[in-house]
Amino acid sequence: MSVVTSHSAAVSRTRPFYARHAQAYDLLITDPVEPWVETLHERLVRAGRPAALVLDAGCGTGRHAAALTTLGHHVDLADAAEDLLRQAAARCPRARTFHADLCALDLGLQYQAVTCRGVLNDMLTDTDRDAVLRCFAASLRTGGLLFLDVREEHGSRDRADATPRHQSVQLDPDTHLDFTSTVTWNAGLLHVHEQYTLRCGQQLAHESTYDFAMRPWTQDELVQRLTAAGFHDIETRPGVGRKTPDRLLVIATRSQHAAEPTQPGQ
Repeated sequence: MSVVTSHSAAVSRTRPFYARHAQAYDLLITDPVEPWVETLHERLVRAGRPAALVLDAGCGTGRHAAALTTLGHHVDLADAAEDLLRQAAARCPRARTFHADLCALDLGLQYQAVTCRGVLNDMLTDTDRDAVLRCFAASLRTGGLLFLDVREEHGSRDRADATPRHQSVQLDPDTHLDFTSTVTWNAGLLHVHEQYTLRCGQQLAHESTYDFAMRPWTQDELVQRLTAAGFHDIETRPGVGRKTPDRLLVIATRSQHAAEPTQPGQ
């Protein structure tokens, strides 16, 4: 198990979306699983790995891992958010689970594929970005495939229009959560302000706010950092299974001589 110390891991442990209100995660994030999973499966089959050993790094509640398992793959789970990881473990009872900081990932295992959706946007510093990609390389066998879903810089900036976006979800017959997210752009970062209002019947049960930042990626940065971490045959294409056009799907192959992981702070 990794020591959970990086900034991104701290966000995973404290953001209400991942902690206090983790039970609402699957109700608020409704992007379909199938396009992403089918894309990965097709690529793994083409690589001669129809039943691959896969690490889902930043697995969330395990929806994508469960779908990959259904297609015949063997999936392990890693996440810094304990509440999400518990849901993923319940959904994928045969999977090994690791409470882990992806920037300091050291499981002592090597996989045929590593998949990571969204989490890399939380890595704000160059140090953390390089560390997580080196950790992914170290977690892969030579020739193993890395699948990433990241926010693309230009599309993300265009959507950061300071417009509050509201969602309301029913958690049980008497309880619902109102969620509002407002995103602005400044100095290359998405600044996110979230508001959570939990009501039981007509009574206010809990109210909180949370502020954090995300750093989107450019295609040039992805190629540069992945190459430095020990990847080749890097493909970038529009994101799959997303309702908005501000995502990239990245596929890269682990080189024979990948760089050693660099821990945050070194």
